[in-house]
Parts: sequence; C-alpha cells; structure tokens
Amino acid sequence: MKTKKAVSILMLSSLLMLLTVGITRAGNPAYSIIEYTGGVVPATVDGDWTTEDEWTDALLVPVTDNVIFYYNVELNAYSCEFVVEIYNDNTDDAGDYWQFCFDDSNNGGTAPQTGDFRVDIVGHTTLTVYQGNGAGWDEITAAGEITWANTISDSPSESNPHWILEFTFIKIAGNAMIANAPPTGLRVAVYDESNSGAGVQAWAPGSDVSVPNEWGLISGYSADPIPEALSFTVLALLSSVTVIVTTLVFRKRSKKQEK
Repeated sequence: MKTKKAVSILMLSSLLMLLTVGITRAGNPAYSIIEYTGGVVPATVDGDWTTEDEWTDALLVPVTDNVIFYYNVELNAYSCEFVVEIYNDNTDDAGDYWQFCFDDSNNGGTAPQTGDFRVDIVGHTTLTVYQGNGAGWDEITAAGEITWANTISDSPSESNPHWILEFTFIKIAGNAMIANAPPTGLRVAVYDESNSGAGVQAWAPGSDVSVPNEWGLISGYSADPIPEALSFTVLALLSSVTVIVTTLVFRKRSKKQEK
C-alpha cells in the first residue's frame, strides 16, 4: 500500500508538470490540469475504493496536505468522474460540504454567469445544483444524470478511515454543467465543520465560489492514458520546485493585498 508521503510528492509533481499544458483563457493559470480520456476504467460509484487500482488511471490533483481529488472522463459513457478524499476528517457534521464549480464556456468573470454551474453536497446527504444569473446563483434541476456516494473508509493513499466522495455526471450536449470540450473553469472545495479553523479548502487555493476568474482550469485534453509515475528521485526534485513556485504565488498575492 502506498504511503501518504509518497502520494503527496506525486500530487505536487503532477501539478507542476501540468502548469504549462493546454490553452488557458480564464481563471487562475497557476492551477491548470488536462483531461485524460485514454485507458479509463469506469468507477463504481459507492464512495469507496472498490478495488486498489480503481482510480489509478485518473489524474490526481492536490488541494491541501489533507485534501486531494482525482479526475477523469470516461468517453464510452461520456461521464465526468471525480473522487475527493479528506484525510483528516472522519466526523459526520451537518455543516460539512463538498462543492464543485464549472465554467463551461471558460469566460471567467467576477460573478457567476449563465454558463457557470455549482454543485453542493451538504451534510453528506443533500445535493443541490445552481446556475449563475450574472450576479449570484439560482437553484436549478440538473439536466444531466448525476451519481454520487460518500463514505468513511480507508484508501490506498491513507490507511486511516476518512471521508471519500465519488461524484460523476454525464457529459453531453444539453447537460446542465459541461457540454463543451476544454478549456473549462473548475473549482473543487470542501469544508469540515469539525475543523472550522481550516476554513474552506479549495482548488484553486483562496478562490471564491462566486468569482470564476479565481477558479482553476481544465485547460486541454489528451486521448492518451495517464503517464506512468516517475522515479521517486525525480518526483522529489519536481516537488521542491513546485513548493518554490507556490510560495512565490502566495507572496505575490500577499503583497497585492497589503497594497
């Protein structure tokens, strides 16, 4: 079984390699991933790693030291698939939530537009979909099929039981969230009520749910399978560079805020 430390290094290095891939138009270009569609095996949506290798063909993205998500697109079913793990949360709180935001036209903006969509899963029981109206969010009924499940379980990257969410929806024309090929704005966030001091933990970090300009990006796509993992030595070197880049980004933001 993989250790949490090794997976953390893999996540950081993967992020670094993806920063320069694809075409970006809106959102935060410092947080950019690509969509892999080759060799994807459909996940069993039960809120658990049904098998040890269920998500190993998906793109792994770090949110914080304790939050990660995997993402892929299964072309045969036109399905967007996510799994989100919160390593340090095993409490069932009514105020907990998972959140996904999509900017299908990737036109950014300082407020959610009609092409922007948001999914909230609150208290581990209730899913609600919203659409932008130019100033805020309106609750809607999703046009596309959504399947989701969350459980407290272990996983290959964390042996201690923790919250795991699996979330999928159909990606076709007429779907309420994503109908177009990338680039697509994306925000993935979680909130753990029992750890309120951590605040909302989001990718891209510090992004506002209602400001698409601050979200991350699915900047392009590849029909190839996910590249095989690099050696531990190379991963360690890449992760060091990623830490430096991330530090510079946050320092730059801090200076702007001071001004």
